[in-house]
Parts: sequence; C-alpha cells; structure tokens
Amino acid sequence: KMDTIDNPIFVRGMSRSGGTLLVTLLDAHRDIAMSYELYPNLLETGGGLELTSLAKGLQSRWQRLRLETLIPDKNVRTFFARCERGGLSLEEAGALLERLVSEKLDFSTERGRFRFVELLGLEKMRKAGKSRWGMKCSNDLDAYLKMWTSCCFLNVLRDGRDVLASQLNTGDFKNTPADVARGWMNTHTRFEHYVATPGVNARMVRYEHLVTDPEPELKGIFEFLRLPFDPATLKHQEQDLTVFKASHLSKKRVRQSVDATKVGRWRKDLSPQQLEEFMAAAGPAMSHFGYTP
Repeated sequence: KMDTIDNPIFVRGMSRSGGTLLVTLLDAHRDIAMSYELYPNLLETGGGLELTSLAKGLQSRWQRLRLETLIPDKNVRTFFARCERGGLSLEEAGALLERLVSEKLDFSTERGRFRFVELLGLEKMRKAGKSRWGMKCSNDLDAYLKMWTSCCFLNVLRDGRDVLASQLNTGDFKNTPADVARGWMNTHTRFEHYVATPGVNARMVRYEHLVTDPEPELKGIFEFLRLPFDPATLKHQEQDLTVFKASHLSKKRVRQSVDATKVGRWRKDLSPQQLEEFMAAAGPAMSHFGYTP
C-alpha cells in the first residue's frame, strides 16, 4: 500500500460557504479522491484512548452498533462517524487504526493525529483507483504545511452576507451577525497571507464564479493543482459519489447540478438589522474582496 503522498488537496472555507460543493466537485475528478470533515483537532481529546482495543471494537459488528459505548468522547466519535462521507466503513477505519498503532503513533501527538487522517485519505484514494487525495481542513494551516510541505490549499470565498443568511436558515448555528462577520473577515484575510507566501500552494476560489460559470473556474483550479480538466466534474451529480450515501447537512444540495440560485439570498433572507450588524463589522473587508452593496 502507498505510504504517503506529499501533495494532498485541502479545502478551507467558513461553514456554509460552498466548501462541501467544491470537495464534491473535486471528488468527481478521475484523479482525485476527496473525503470531507476529518479534522485532526477532533482527535485531540482522544489522547487517552486505548487504540488497540478501539481498533478491534471498530472491526467487531457488535461493537460498531454501540459507537457511543466504544467511544465516549463526543469529538472522537464525530470524527469516526464522518469516515462514511469519504466512503470508509468503521471496520476499515479500525484496520487503519491498527496500522497507526503499528507505527507506534497515537492521538496524543499532532503527528499521530495527522498521520491517521493521511491513512484514511490514502485508503479512499486506493479504493477509488485514483492518484491524489484530499479533504476539508481546519484552521491551522501551518500544521498541515508541516506535515505535507507540498500540499495545496483551496479557500472558498463567498459573499459574507450569503454565508450569514445560510447559517441563519440551515442547521443549528449559534453565531450572531457580528460573530459571522468577524469570522468571515479573519478567515479570508488570513488566507490571503498564504496565497502571497512563496513556496505555499494556495488559491482563492470565489463561490459566485464557481456556481455561475463552473467550467472556467474548475479549469483554473485544476491548472493550479497541475491536473488535467475532467468534464465529468461538470456533471458530478450523475456519479456514484460516496457523500451521496452518507449523512451530511449539505447532501441534498450537492446532489443537484451546480446553479447560482443561492447567490444574493441575503437580499430576502436578512433583516435590515442583521445586515447592519454584519456590515458594521465586515464592511471594509467586504469592499476589499469586491463585494459591494
């Protein structure tokens, strides 16, 4: 089995920015196998877990049915439940956990957590018969760069007002308009630093371009990734992708063809007060990134 690949693909973006859509489009490419929210930081609270026992439990049908008993820690349990989105069963995750233990690694170290993420990504790649792997990444991009010096980052930039509207109307988000504004501003201004850093492979992807005219935006992304354009990515909904069989907040949306119906949703979804609160905190950054009222 392949031991490592130094140029995985990581997708970043605020929640409800279109990151899941981009991951799914990439997963439709003939050379790319993408997983979803397998964030290493979810494993931080699992440093005291006895991984050999956990690995055997994950591979036991009786134990897999009792995931809460097997993994008392909610964050670690969330991580393993998300393996399904990348097409890996708990049994397969358990086998890879045994591999991690054989390498004398565990969840108590950053190296161990990132290595387990890598093993999962490589396994999906192997199963899919592809040559690159990737997934969504958490905020600590420096840690990813330390692990994979040639990795590629894609950050989805979406109108912050639409991000706010989507968070207010989807799922169970608790942030205020000002919270969302500050998070939006910090996420994208920080990512600009990586785009401008020599030796770092980082590209901003504008959501509005991706959904309004997908082909040129995807061609630019694949050129950045040094991969050929694959027309299949324009018809991702016709493929048998792993996320379509799993539990995901955005599953219904990403199973459809790409369209721009959600662009500008803030105009009808946000109250004047919500809009005012958001713009009071993020107005200059919105202008900087080309979003005008």
